[in-house]
Amino acid sequence: MAEQKNVIEVRDLKNQFGKQVVHDDLDLDVREREILGVVGGSGTGKSVLLRSIVGLQTPKDGQIHVLGRQIFPRKATAREINEDIGILFQDGALFSSMTVSENVMAPLREHHPEIGDQLAQEIAGMKLSLSGLSEGVGGKMPSELSGGMRKRVALARAMALDPRILFLDEPTAGLDPIGAARFDELIISLKENLGLTIFMVTHDLDSLNRACDRVAVLAEKKVIVNASLDEVRRSNHPWIGEYFGGPRGRAAAGANLASGAA
Repeated sequence: MAEQKNVIEVRDLKNQFGKQVVHDDLDLDVREREILGVVGGSGTGKSVLLRSIVGLQTPKDGQIHVLGRQIFPRKATAREINEDIGILFQDGALFSSMTVSENVMAPLREHHPEIGDQLAQEIAGMKLSLSGLSEGVGGKMPSELSGGMRKRVALARAMALDPRILFLDEPTAGLDPIGAARFDELIISLKENLGLTIFMVTHDLDSLNRACDRVAVLAEKKVIVNASLDEVRRSNHPWIGEYFGGPRGRAAAGANLASGAA
């Protein structure tokens, strides 16, 4: 089997806010067509790392390459990168004054103003369908939707420009267990059917067990391990032992094993 190439490479990253150093000499690789889960305790800078990679946070030092282009120190333009990545923020960040379809069309309007209204509507409908939503949802306002449906609309918007990499920040936060499981199944399907790479910041132990090919653990201002979940669990780091070996971690692992055996 051919080795997967890296689509994201982070080297010697340093993020600092005033005197507070969040990351120092952090290295990370993300492989093509994998779902990488990023975990860590409070204050370890999971979302800061995501924002650094997509260009929303300017690091203090280091190098970041995405799809072979240097993001920091900046060489590639934002437009070059934005067409290849999609971002789902933790709260969905939908525009409350726009309909669902208008939200999904927003990236098209910004990056491809030459696309006509009818085609833009058709693309929005297709992306909503890929996200597991019916055609009738397009005319609704975000306030009329459940939390799970808003997450799916945000995912459809993140896919509007046919990205190669999806960045998801706590995508199952606030969802009930059934909704979270369905969202995990959706992103697994997107990876398998569209060949997407997915970078997912999460604290959801069920999602880590269910969806992720590898898990990167942030601690001590670095990525201390980036490996399969089985390998991560074998680490003797105290935080890993407490997080994955505690009651919730054992329950999530057991549920995943039971699901696989069913």
